[in-house]
Amino acid sequence: MKKYDSLTRFLHLSLAVGITTQMFVSLVMITPKPGRIANSWYSVHEVLGIVLLAVLLVYWLRAVLKTIRGGEPLMLFPWFSAARLGALGRDIGATLSDALRFRLPNDGETVRPLPAAIQGLGLLVGLFLAGTGMVLALTITPGIALSPTLHDIKELHEAFGPLMWGYLAIHPTLAIIHQLAGHKTLNQMFGRES
Repeated sequence: MKKYDSLTRFLHLSLAVGITTQMFVSLVMITPKPGRIANSWYSVHEVLGIVLLAVLLVYWLRAVLKTIRGGEPLMLFPWFSAARLGALGRDIGATLSDALRFRLPNDGETVRPLPAAIQGLGLLVGLFLAGTGMVLALTITPGIALSPTLHDIKELHEAFGPLMWGYLAIHPTLAIIHQLAGHKTLNQMFGRES
């Protein structure tokens, strides 16, 4: 059974808890506008967003460095490699074939291209949200209207929120389904033997 190292587990858990918290805080926060002051949840959202940006940058830097050092290919980001795209296409085909037979693909010792690519997309959405949030946190002045550029950044930041909600619904659900099917997915990520 493949187990992840303690730093990977820590980063994954930090992102899972932090992003989930961020998304729920976004439902109750009040964003400052001219004539309207922010509530304390907005400050929580700003600070947690900055922390999550740092965690995401460490995650990505670590993934790139592992690839450069000759580790696993960067399957999180297959979009610019014909070989990785081919492997992704084959894995999508195999996954669809299994789904039509109401079976789950078997999770083995190797990193599968489809789950890795989906994880990579979730990390990219998170990085985009954290990056645009950082720009907003550094530039929004209470009581001052946003410039057209900052307004567009705010709109993009808000438009990507539903993508993260979708990811938060799908990613853990599939992990739980695989765990229940005996693939020990959660055991692998969180280091528990059973």
